[in-house]
Amino acid sequence: MDNMVVLDLAEALSQADGDGDLVITLAELFLQESPKEMAAATAALARQDAAGLAVAAHKLKGSVIPICAPRLFESAKRLEELGRQGELVEAAAVCVEIDRLLAEVHAALRELIAGGLPS
Repeated sequence: MDNMVVLDLAEALSQADGDGDLVITLAELFLQESPKEMAAATAALARQDAAGLAVAAHKLKGSVIPICAPRLFESAKRLEELGRQGELVEAAAVCVEIDRLLAEVHAALRELIAGGLPS
């Protein structure tokens, strides 16, 4: 998977066995749930709760898999690792990066939903 792309639609379709409707449904679900997952991570960081941060980041990381957003996945994975290690200062910087990537992914997903999958 190319780590420079926002979404790897070919991979998302492959994981969904070519079911474009499923990809759209997963995109809509991600748009609904990922802000809650990020809010949980941010709240854990604010509480200085490293274990809670790791759990929230793990959940976010898992939700990224079906939409195939490689940079967001790698950042969520890094955030989870930092939470497990108790590295909250570095985790704060990764949270800022994830916020930026989430905005990018959300914009791409909204465009995908509005325009449909390319033929």
